[in-house]
Amino acid sequence: MNGAMPVLVLAGAVLLWVPPGAGRRDRVRSLLAVPRERRRPWRSASGPPGAARRRVEAGLGGLAVFLVLGAGLPAALVGVGLAVGLDRLLRRSGAPPVDADALTRDLPVACDLLAVCLAAGTPVGAAVAAVGEAVPGPLGDRLVEVGALYRLGAAPRRAWTGAAPPVDALARTIVRAGESGSAVVPALQRLAADLRSAGRSRTEAAVQRAGVWVLAPLGLCFLPAFLCLGVVPMVLGIGGDVLG
Repeated sequence: MNGAMPVLVLAGAVLLWVPPGAGRRDRVRSLLAVPRERRRPWRSASGPPGAARRRVEAGLGGLAVFLVLGAGLPAALVGVGLAVGLDRLLRRSGAPPVDADALTRDLPVACDLLAVCLAAGTPVGAAVAAVGEAVPGPLGDRLVEVGALYRLGAAPRRAWTGAAPPVDALARTIVRAGESGSAVVPALQRLAADLRSAGRSRTEAAVQRAGVWVLAPLGLCFLPAFLCLGVVPMVLGIGGDVLG
């Protein structure tokens, strides 16, 4: 146990470690116009650890558990399992959450704007990038990325790879129209109409569920009164007639 203490201390130090002179390095690299993804491989700009640091932290955690439990096959299995679990946990914590409600709300407007741009003769990549600049939130960011891939010469299916619901519906519409040669503007208009109809259906269903939940307390209040004033006297009367 005493021999494992230095390892535990080292693991804690790595978990809390921030590279010295990070501020100076960031200023120098910003002057050199280094891309953001390459500036700090050990720690991302938003806070969660990068891939290299995440693996080191997970490995040190598994090694610490292995040394605490003692050398042997069971300790090695536990250490490896803990390292894999820590790596997945840190990867999930570093992934930004996706606001599905914002995507669903902004997608019909994005489809209409994209249809207008394409009807005016704008190329698909430029139209997607322009709509991404006009639409706020995560949907706009995603469309800007897709437009950048179009400008780099990526195929439509490659540019829309990884589109999460409900953006995948827009991706399928554009990719299908590009591969089949069909008109994309009417397809986008139909998609916008379908998305708005689905949104209204979800709103109506939510209102109906709210009405049921509003009546639930009223039912809970009247049910005991009905039992006490209606059912219980009748049961007592029948019981008295039978037993009397």
